[in-house]
Amino acid sequence: MAGTYSLGIDIGGTFTDIVAYDQATGQIVKAKELTTPDDPSRGVITGIRNLLGADDVGAEDFSRMVHATTLFTNAIITREGAKTGMLTTAGFRDAVEIGRERKFELYDVFISKPEPLVPRNLRAEVPERMGPDGEVLTPIDLDALRREVDGLVAQGVESLAVVFLHCYANAAHEDAAIEAIAAAHPNLFISASHDVSPEIREYERGSTTSANAYVKPLAQRYLDNLVAEAGNLGVKAPFFMMLSNGGLTHIEEAKSRPVLLLESGPAAGALVAAHFGGAAGEKNILAFDMGGTTAKLAMVEDGRPHVSYSFEAAREKRFVVGSGLPMNISTIELIEIGAGGGSIAHVDAMGLLKVGPRSAGSEPGPVCYGRGGTEPTVTDADLLLGYLNPGFFAGGSMQIDRDAASTAMAPLASALGLSVSEVAWGIHDVVNENMASA
Repeated sequence: MAGTYSLGIDIGGTFTDIVAYDQATGQIVKAKELTTPDDPSRGVITGIRNLLGADDVGAEDFSRMVHATTLFTNAIITREGAKTGMLTTAGFRDAVEIGRERKFELYDVFISKPEPLVPRNLRAEVPERMGPDGEVLTPIDLDALRREVDGLVAQGVESLAVVFLHCYANAAHEDAAIEAIAAAHPNLFISASHDVSPEIREYERGSTTSANAYVKPLAQRYLDNLVAEAGNLGVKAPFFMMLSNGGLTHIEEAKSRPVLLLESGPAAGALVAAHFGGAAGEKNILAFDMGGTTAKLAMVEDGRPHVSYSFEAAREKRFVVGSGLPMNISTIELIEIGAGGGSIAHVDAMGLLKVGPRSAGSEPGPVCYGRGGTEPTVTDADLLLGYLNPGFFAGGSMQIDRDAASTAMAPLASALGLSVSEVAWGIHDVVNENMASA
């Protein structure tokens, strides 16, 4: 008999959540673990292991697994992806750095543009040229291509983006390049722009493809390891990944084009908010999702979240269009700010209380977790104010220390001339005002 449970997996900056839902009875079994940044699959597998056996749930009871995560967008924001190279049409290697002529802050003479994920010394040119109608203007020089790739590999490049002009009209040159590269360097990760983003506009296509190449090794290793470890527990159900636009894809597609998953975690939150809004008879709602690192807002209109057909990752200025790396992907429209349970409180240069955007994450986490954190966070403030029950935090799976939170808050209280309780309330007010203003 086929299993009736769906297994949902969400990895955030602080916690990893595992939920098993019985589609036949409506029963829910859940587990919560601290996220393990060094190996995210470890937190997931620990959660699945703890969930198995609870309420007689067995590994064979799952009919499918669905996973949403912000791992890949976080890798872009923190620049912790693979060392990536790029091959471009001769004369066009600077397209991803030049970008668009229009500045996102017209009168800012000190404007800081987002740095490309692939630095100039790792961008190489290949003699070839395709016309906008797909006509071959200059045949590809495969010998020159091989020399350039050898040079990039010698510099330690692990992943490669291939972005030739007008390949959306004729992919023959990119196909030939991929074949030659794979033959010479079979272990090199390759992303071709006609596969990742077969659309006009060289800058956006190059940016999207380089982002895909940048996170592809991380995605493949993480997902392969997760499937293997789940299999070792006896979980053999089909594995699906949530897309940024709220759809689902199979795991092989996710490993090939992980750029499509950049906002999959927040997208899942918007969808479930729309579902519960509909169940309550409300089709027009604001979906709010606060995690450990960020808070997200999405608008649901007539029962459906708004969808955008372009996206910017790692914006220099959070709400300013043009200040990030453009991605040709469809996403559920979100407003995101650095306000979460792990957001760190501090006193700025003007002596004012500020909260975020820095976060304590899961390692070390808020001070009250007792994992080495020293800077007070929103979670510490909420604990001191009585919003959190220290005896039943995370379903009783974690102990949190009120005294440690109070001790960590004392230096802020001294700097501001307030009591610890007043500082905790101030943190609570500031983070709520930040979210309301968004």
